[in-house]
Amino acid sequence: MRRRSDSDALTLGVVHLVSNEAWRPRLRAAGVHFGLSAVAGAVVSACVLWLWYPGALASLHGVFAMMLVLLAVDLVLGPVCTFLVFDRRKKSLPMDLAIIAVIQIVALAYGIHVIQQGRPQYVLLVKDRFEVVSPAELSHAAKAQAQANPAVRSPSLLPQWLAVRSPDSAEQRNTILFESVSGGRDLQHHPELYIPLTREAPTAALRGISLDRIRQLNPTHRARIDAAVAASGLPESDLRVLPLRGPARDGAVLVALPSGRVLEILAIQPW
Repeated sequence: MRRRSDSDALTLGVVHLVSNEAWRPRLRAAGVHFGLSAVAGAVVSACVLWLWYPGALASLHGVFAMMLVLLAVDLVLGPVCTFLVFDRRKKSLPMDLAIIAVIQIVALAYGIHVIQQGRPQYVLLVKDRFEVVSPAELSHAAKAQAQANPAVRSPSLLPQWLAVRSPDSAEQRNTILFESVSGGRDLQHHPELYIPLTREAPTAALRGISLDRIRQLNPTHRARIDAAVAASGLPESDLRVLPLRGPARDGAVLVALPSGRVLEILAIQPW
């Protein structure tokens, strides 16, 4: 009889555990946490994809993989932890929830910082190609030089499109060349050389790649290329493509002749 009584008690305990009344408060708390996390994730995603990495720059930087990890932490781990610890009978419940919130906020802030440091702060025309430079690539001295350069706008959430001029002296050119060969800074990492894009774009556009060549390099993206040409509103003879070197993959910048005005970035092979 005692074994049967113990078995019945165990069965009742299991039934109570899986009953709606037992799970409902946990699910409600986890749902509220998920909703708040979803709002925070949506705000962060909008900032990242619309401001820091607009258009094809997100694909060229491989930011989607980083965002996936960031949102997984934000939308999954936090609510799951809340679900596991939530019990109104626990005196430590407020502290447990506060710890979860702090850990989630710290993780989210760290992820945002990493993504922000890798964003394309400058998209720079270097001779006949575009290079992207992130905040993490610039030293404190270089950032100070950027602030002192009248061609550079004050810090902006959007990428700034500029050009890089050649150094004035042969000595400076050789110094930068030797530094870049040894794995150091290259021309695009010297903000004192930044100039308005309009000063170099027309010459660079004349050396640009034809659309026919780009179609040959990207046979599976012909429709995307044709759509970009149609959206430009210009005849194909007035369009050229300049390569853009990205951290994750390279892309192509569609520019107009004769001004060299940037029309669109395409996530396709430029060479």
